[in-house]
Amino acid sequence: KNTTYFVHCKSGTRSAKASEYLAEQGYDIVNLDGGYKAYEAKNDDDNTLEENTNVAIKAERKQFNYSGLQCPGPIVNISKEVKNIEVGEQIEVTVTDPGFLSDIKSWVKQTGHTLVKLDESNHGINAIIQKEKPKDLEVNHTAKGTTIVLFSGELDKAVAAMIIANGAKAAGRDVTIFFTFWGLNALKKNQSVHVKKQGIAKMFDLMLPKTPVRMPLSKMNMFGLGNIMMRYVMKKKNVDSLPSLIDQAIDQDIKLIACTMSMDVMGIQKEELRDEVEYGGVGTYIGDTENANHNLFI
Repeated sequence: KNTTYFVHCKSGTRSAKASEYLAEQGYDIVNLDGGYKAYEAKNDDDNTLEENTNVAIKAERKQFNYSGLQCPGPIVNISKEVKNIEVGEQIEVTVTDPGFLSDIKSWVKQTGHTLVKLDESNHGINAIIQKEKPKDLEVNHTAKGTTIVLFSGELDKAVAAMIIANGAKAAGRDVTIFFTFWGLNALKKNQSVHVKKQGIAKMFDLMLPKTPVRMPLSKMNMFGLGNIMMRYVMKKKNVDSLPSLIDQAIDQDIKLIACTMSMDVMGIQKEELRDEVEYGGVGTYIGDTENANHNLFI
């Protein structure tokens, strides 16, 4: 009992109760408040990036309210607005998405801009960002790109792919998405286009969704009822629809490649796909992976 004991758990709750009990028994106890999780966060480089108090907040700054927007909406919009201001100018944003608190720290770290202020209140998360000069290119030209193969023809997986793609582009990465087989349905126009087909192509046309919003869910599709429920919840929670996410990708100059071999096999014609789509094969995709260090297959 003459020794000092240090007690901790993951959150600090159980260790606090244990400390009280042991102290009553006469032991010299020190509890780690907040637990090991708080200690780990304190020493995590990604989480220690807070606002730069050495940079003054400027009176003249553009203000934007992104309340209600879900990931990656706030980051995508911030990326656009920062491009429209001069180096040294600031913007102020208000966001209600709880994930933004972590996202903005990671974004400024990747892009080199300055996080002047960051705080959270009952009204949401408020951040002030100052534009800085672009990062100097490294001598070894380290690959910094993201490539995604979208093989799945399921709505939820396609939405996830586009959210990742838009977020990566907003963080300054070059992004390429290669749509193959069932994933080609995501590139179809919002309004179905009638194209005359015959044979196997006609059979595929009857079975495949006419537009992206008609793509089935990977789980609990329930003959299309799950799709309707998912789109209703997404709209209610202000999550962008699949066509809207693809529109964002086009606006950000994300490269969208349709696999011509898959199009031929499944009888999908160019007239059915968006006008902004590029066409190519696996060689085109592999060429883009040379400049990427982040590759996903969905």
